[in-house]
Amino acid sequence: MKKIVVVALCLIALTYALPTAAFAQTAASAEAQEHILSQLRRARIPNAAVAVIRGGETSYILKDSERDTLFEIGSVAKPFTAFGVLLLEDMGLLSLSDPVNWHLPWFEARYRGAPVPHGDITVYNLLQHTSGLTHDERRFPTFSVGTADEFVSRYAGIELAFYPSAQFNYSNANYVILGLLIEAASGLSYDEFMTRHVLRPLGLYDTFTDIQNARATGRTIGGHRRGFLQQLPFDFAHSPISIPSGHIYSSIADMARWAGIHLGLVDVPEQFARIVQRSRENIHGSANPFAELEFFHAAGGWVIWGESGGIEHNGVTPGYFAVVRVLDAQDTAIVVLGNLGIFPVTINRLGDIVADAAIHGAFGTVSMDFYAIIDIILVGVIIWGVFSLYKFARLLIRTAKRIRGGEKIKYGGVKPKWIFDTALALAFILAIYVVLPNIFSLPLVLIALSSPAVVVAIVFAWIDLAHSLFGLWVKAFVAEKVQRQHSAAQ
Repeated sequence: MKKIVVVALCLIALTYALPTAAFAQTAASAEAQEHILSQLRRARIPNAAVAVIRGGETSYILKDSERDTLFEIGSVAKPFTAFGVLLLEDMGLLSLSDPVNWHLPWFEARYRGAPVPHGDITVYNLLQHTSGLTHDERRFPTFSVGTADEFVSRYAGIELAFYPSAQFNYSNANYVILGLLIEAASGLSYDEFMTRHVLRPLGLYDTFTDIQNARATGRTIGGHRRGFLQQLPFDFAHSPISIPSGHIYSSIADMARWAGIHLGLVDVPEQFARIVQRSRENIHGSANPFAELEFFHAAGGWVIWGESGGIEHNGVTPGYFAVVRVLDAQDTAIVVLGNLGIFPVTINRLGDIVADAAIHGAFGTVSMDFYAIIDIILVGVIIWGVFSLYKFARLLIRTAKRIRGGEKIKYGGVKPKWIFDTALALAFILAIYVVLPNIFSLPLVLIALSSPAVVVAIVFAWIDLAHSLFGLWVKAFVAEKVQRQHSAAQ
């Protein structure tokens, strides 16, 4: 009998250890789980983890990862930071209607050159992305700011893009400032406050607001970026100051618990239950202040769509992505974590695929990622550039030989083909230096970090332009053989 019990326990333990095992099949059918796994493969995500919480049960779908593998969760960190702010409010250490300047005296802002009154930029403006700061990293940098002092220096007296409360515009800078505000109001570092007062009391022991502490576990998984038609390992050295806006590490098990807390499936202390409820509120009233957007950001940093009452947030950083959706009407929550930087549309699509498969048994497919399309175009530019380099070298050698041979230059007209080649090369340069930064609202240097093919494409685009311009000059003139002087005897 003892042997039977031991064998049974071993089988149970083995089942839990399998990478793609799910401890409760009722949350997502076996067919749904297999489909979700196939779509993660189709999206070419190196490592991923999915949790489906439904009807009080949880299923895990794991692609080359474990339940305790630590992923960077991108902007899904924002609801955690917002939770910390709401906890400070509940503790009486701040109010969402407080001017930001009350807690951060250095924070001054201007609009159209005129100072903005302190009372017009509140803590809630930061939470709801209505502060006047935007997502444009070229104007409101967060990735490239190394320390708190550098951030303060950059943002003290910042010129806003719009007047506070006038419109919505998502901004990482809002939550970097909230991280500094948490430190000022609590008297603790962001990591100390969040770990001691938010994460551990909620039972989230595999969620880290300090990158070094996360890596010390030995369970972090490296990020990846697309490049040269591959998924390349990538470790982006972001600054600690940006952690509150998008660089927390967590496991799929912890994120499933976090989603379950907001779905009402996990018992938490009364104070935290109040904050969970508060995190869904819009303190300007029940109406959406920006109805034309069909969504708004609630006090807890979550996105609330329409009247469904559900909450969600996506995240993407150079190397990782994350999705969290809490769907009250379906009594379901989903979490998707992966270690590949992908386009927001693809992130949303993966969230839809997981939710539709788990809830409705509908099996959609993921389309090619926009970053993958750009990578293909860049590889095309590189191939064209290599060919152009070959032709350029041949043209230089041939031209040098002709000049040494005694030919002289004489104007012979310009052909449309030569103009087209030059215009095409200029279009490549324009696309890389102007179009890409405007698409992503990022400086070119950050785009280059996210895709190594960009750097190589830039080099070859300039080579192609040099070849085209030189060819235009050479081919626009007709070489005329210069008769060599004969000897006096002739």
